[in-house]
Amino acid sequence: MITSETIVLIIPLVLLELFLKILCFRDWLHREHFKGLPRTAWLVVFLIVNFFGPVAYLSYGRKPDGDH
Repeated sequence: MITSETIVLIIPLVLLELFLKILCFRDWLHREHFKGLPRTAWLVVFLIVNFFGPVAYLSYGRKPDGDH
């Protein structure tokens, strides 16, 4: 059974995950060039792989040339 203490610990993690996915999706929509993987593959990575997918996209997948 899930206790109220567990819920209090889980809610911030869920909100952080949601925030990261929204941030990645907005960036992905405006970007044309990516490092390492094709455009669609990055979408799958950050939408399906929890926490580490968005972190990988934000730290590695975006090209640093300012392409928005």
